[in-house]
Amino acid sequence: MEARIYEFEDFRLDAKRRSIVSRASGELIPLSPKAVELLICLIENTGRILTKDELLEKVWQDAFVEEANLSQTVFVLRKALGDEAKRPRFILTIPNKGYRFIAHVKVFEDAIPKENLSTKRPEEAPFRRKSIFLLIGLTLALIAVVGLYRSFSSSFRPNGLNQIKTLAVLPFEDLSADQSDRYLSISLADVLAGKFGELKQLTVRPTRAVVKYAESRADVRTIGRELQVDAVLDGRLQRDGNRLRVSIQLIRTVDNAIVWAESFENDLSNLSILQDSISKRAVEALALRLNATERERFSRRDTENPRAYEAYLRGRFFWNKRTVDNLQKAIGHFEEAVQQDPNFALAYAGLADCYILLPEYHAAAPIKAFPKAKDAIKKALELDPLIAEAHSALGYTQTFYDWDWTAAERSFERALELNPNYATAHQWYGEHLMAQGRFEESRGRLNRAVEIDPVSPILFVALAGLHDLQGDAEKEIEFSQKALNLDPNFAFGFFYLGMGYERKGMEFEASEAFIKTMTLFGEPQEAADEVRAGFTKGGLRAWWQRRLEQIGNRAYLKDFQIYNKALVQIRLGDKEGALESLERSFERRDHGIVFVKYEQRFEPLRDDPRFQDLLRRMGF
Repeated sequence: MEARIYEFEDFRLDAKRRSIVSRASGELIPLSPKAVELLICLIENTGRILTKDELLEKVWQDAFVEEANLSQTVFVLRKALGDEAKRPRFILTIPNKGYRFIAHVKVFEDAIPKENLSTKRPEEAPFRRKSIFLLIGLTLALIAVVGLYRSFSSSFRPNGLNQIKTLAVLPFEDLSADQSDRYLSISLADVLAGKFGELKQLTVRPTRAVVKYAESRADVRTIGRELQVDAVLDGRLQRDGNRLRVSIQLIRTVDNAIVWAESFENDLSNLSILQDSISKRAVEALALRLNATERERFSRRDTENPRAYEAYLRGRFFWNKRTVDNLQKAIGHFEEAVQQDPNFALAYAGLADCYILLPEYHAAAPIKAFPKAKDAIKKALELDPLIAEAHSALGYTQTFYDWDWTAAERSFERALELNPNYATAHQWYGEHLMAQGRFEESRGRLNRAVEIDPVSPILFVALAGLHDLQGDAEKEIEFSQKALNLDPNFAFGFFYLGMGYERKGMEFEASEAFIKTMTLFGEPQEAADEVRAGFTKGGLRAWWQRRLEQIGNRAYLKDFQIYNKALVQIRLGDKEGALESLERSFERRDHGIVFVKYEQRFEPLRDDPRFQDLLRRMGF
């Protein structure tokens, strides 16, 4: 190829060096070699339609690829150049045919500028000497600029990499013809987010923060603003029989600059190998320096059994949906994973995560769910003591089931030592400290969780719960509303909103918030109508009387926390009933009872020897 330099609008492309820079800023535009080759091919045929087959033959002549690779590379080019498919300035799509380069191009060949590959115009002759000096100056400047950047095989590293401190791994866009099974799009992103989350140099948004982008893919800058991240890892996948092709690009959100782009291909039976390749190349693209522990985690493969790994991915897919039905489905897939590979530590950790959540969703009694969780945690840590999720789940069981406060603190500290960016560990540790009455420390942990995951409603609900224990109705309402702004149908958000309204004497608002909580947890409309009728008849006290009747005789409330029943009874002035329910809650190991010491609503019971004995037996 001749040593040509092409200029179009604000860009200058050096075909020999395979580099493109912004003429205004002198910054190198990061593009993969194939993207540059495609751009050169289009420019050399400016004004002519190049069919898809022609481009595939010219750019990928030594590889077997399909149209998806071409469309992905065109997409990358448009992003890098600030072009738009609907209003193109450079690359025009010809439907069902191919592409055409439409910008005005100047060509520099042997130091002589040419317009659109034509001969120079006569009026330019007096300026030939000036053009030569200009070309020499520009070439030297280009060499200097290029020298500032270190390149590697598939991409260039632009300035600002050291400014990437926060990252979101978006659900992959599935381009497969058969999209009946969408688990890969979220699960693969979830696994990658977990790997990156173990790096102390990065703060990575958890999957629950990005799962909403699985259906509607917003502009990168919008995502960056909503998730408050410096960069996003955006990917597309395509299944063809037993083959899986994945295209990845790492995009800086402040300016939409593509930091790195690359394609991967492997058998569906080698998903773990594919995931390892992506994560390692992304670490290289970010120029991250890993310590010995981090290198070990990145190089270690969790299972060599492809069926076990696929079952694990399916389990994580359903776990992230956080409903009772999907938690049960997740348990089935995690169990399948450990049947396929009994030494698959992460699958045991997944089982533990499911079992400890079931009681919170009124789907199982704690005394039935937590022993299963503890067995799964024990197995996970025996197989791999470096799993942060397992240590965090252990701390949760030690807090909310064993009431072993000292051991729980050690477990949470270990989890955060292994993964300082694990928002759930910060949250659960904050709730542990809350139960201990260490409110300022709790607030610090919960605030750190919000920094890591600023779009998680459960974290704002945890802060609302903290202010409920402290009797601060204004702050409780404020954080409940923040949770509901993120998810208008978040049941726990309405629960604490009702608690705050009740503290302020806003009875009607409280009753309606509690009714919304009931319906969002799946209770029938007739139950809501009953308590609403009670309120109409006798205010909030009558509301609670109706509610107490429902708790006692409705089959669908058989796993309702007895601790919450005690809270209803004390509202109604029934001290004996509240003490009896607290004793039953103690026997059942209800989640909420760990907060009993600092629950202000139980103030009338403080001096009762039975209440003091309960606190003693819980280890307070």
